[in-house]
Amino acid sequence: MAIDRRYIAWVVAAFAVAAVPLSFFGPEALRLVVIGLLMLAGPGTALVLYLRFGSADPGAEGDADGAGAHRSAAQSTLPLTISIAVASSLALSTIVSTAMVFAQMWSPPVAVLVLSLVTLLLLVLGAKRSRAAMAGAS
Repeated sequence: MAIDRRYIAWVVAAFAVAAVPLSFFGPEALRLVVIGLLMLAGPGTALVLYLRFGSADPGAEGDADGAGAHRSAAQSTLPLTISIAVASSLALSTIVSTAMVFAQMWSPPVAVLVLSLVTLLLLVLGAKRSRAAMAGAS
């Protein structure tokens, strides 16, 4: 069963929006989960959705791998998609925090705000890109 990309985008957007007020106040466990997931996969997931990794036709048959198993293109790119999302999110989190340290303006809530804004920006750009592709197809 394939998950629609829009649902993933809405979940990532919800985490990005919820992380901003939670960076200032809220229960510690909830802050850890929401902000941790945002830093771990938020901007990277939005980037993957923008770049459309693993977007094959859902009805396509799929290629056989070396072991003779048939997999669809979306299934075979899932590990790559997840690793790119996590790696780019962690890289962006590191860049933001390093820039704040070098600027001597360390503020974790501002870092969460920057990551949330980047995530939402990539999601909006991805939504515009998919609308333009759908309009061009018809």
